[in-house]
Amino acid sequence: MLRGLPILLLLIGAVRTPAAQPVDTLRVQLFTGFQPDVVAVEPTAAARIYAEDFARPLLRLPAGAMLLVDRRGNELRLRTSEGTIFARWIRIYPEEGGHLRLTARRPGQTSGPFTYPGWIQIAPDPSGLQVLNHVALEDYVAAVLAREHHFDDLESTKALAVAIRTYTLRRLQTSDTLLDHAAHQMYEGIDRVTPLIREAVEQTRGEVLTYQGELIEAVYFAASGGHTANNEDVWDGVPQPYLRGRPDPYDRNAPFQHWEATVPRNRLLEILSQQYGTRITGFRIGTHSPDGRVATIELLREWGDPLTIRANEFRLLVNAHFGRHTLRSTYFTARRQGDTYHFEGKGFGHGVGLSQYGALEMSRQGYSYRDILSFYYPGAELHLYEAGALLAAGSSSESPDDFSPPPARTPAAPPGATASAASSTTRPVVAIGWSAAPLQTIERPIRRRIGW
Repeated sequence: MLRGLPILLLLIGAVRTPAAQPVDTLRVQLFTGFQPDVVAVEPTAAARIYAEDFARPLLRLPAGAMLLVDRRGNELRLRTSEGTIFARWIRIYPEEGGHLRLTARRPGQTSGPFTYPGWIQIAPDPSGLQVLNHVALEDYVAAVLAREHHFDDLESTKALAVAIRTYTLRRLQTSDTLLDHAAHQMYEGIDRVTPLIREAVEQTRGEVLTYQGELIEAVYFAASGGHTANNEDVWDGVPQPYLRGRPDPYDRNAPFQHWEATVPRNRLLEILSQQYGTRITGFRIGTHSPDGRVATIELLREWGDPLTIRANEFRLLVNAHFGRHTLRSTYFTARRQGDTYHFEGKGFGHGVGLSQYGALEMSRQGYSYRDILSFYYPGAELHLYEAGALLAAGSSSESPDDFSPPPARTPAAPPGATASAASSTTRPVVAIGWSAAPLQTIERPIRRRIGW
């Protein structure tokens, strides 16, 4: 029988944020980085196509029919079985209950097909085509959840749904357009959405995490290796009270307790030399963070003092060239073996925020999604996002219960005591997702990534 656990309070109210625009419908750029030359559109129900901002449709596309869109100078060329027409840009709306199935192509490569809810806008771009999906918030949360979280239990899925929704709305404070790749969150439409995911999204509809009345950086990753990380030990930025490293007893059954990787020495040194504009002859581990992760890497130069970089930056660079499963985390040791570098480590991802395998284990032990969130985001509060009003209203005056530290043996009461440090009003922007790419912050260039 489980011990009684304090839970996060659900505060009925909205959260104060800088902007004042409703965000119930999101704008997501599709095929980011792919730069398609051609986009094929196939509606699941009939769809109407509008040229630019005209009120009358340009044409009606029957269900299952194909529309091919490519660029001709500053215009779009639209091809159907009925003929060819041109427009400067277009909007495509499926009829009620329908969706749009898109496939992007460029010479020798194809992305998709992916099925998207909402409606689509396509315009010419110097690099090819710009494709935007206007989608309801909760549909977007379900699609990202389907891409990022692959477990079949309800409570951990609900926890991640809240994290994804929170991250999304926080991101919209600094950008009016989301990207569909891991620099923001992986979004590939609704094909993978299951009934369980729909249930998790519906049961947490509108719920977001806040700290001192503002949306938190609800970052997450795969497996902690037994200890989560402080955010400032992984990325540049202000320490956040709700992103404190702590022992994670729920990670012990994760599949990444030990991993090994081998990288060709000469190729790695060549990549490092190109990246930093100086001849790199080797590297050594610099400092460690309090949790035992490598914090910095010293790059040995042919001339001059070593160049010190963050270990997470080193990890992302290695993974970009040798595969995202090469350095699964910064919990590693390294040694040279002839013409190769050999790495051994544990955990998967940057280690900041919520561990997905830890959340799964907590759920299996009977903890609720609120218990999971309170353990991995200590001091955070649950608020109910009111449709269209989140960006204008203040927060509730209620405050959640304080949480006691877990006992030495599990099952542990997940939440720990709330940190006393105040949250800064200036926060760097963080990438999220299992395979997120390096991202630039508002304040200064950094490299960040979340997830696997």
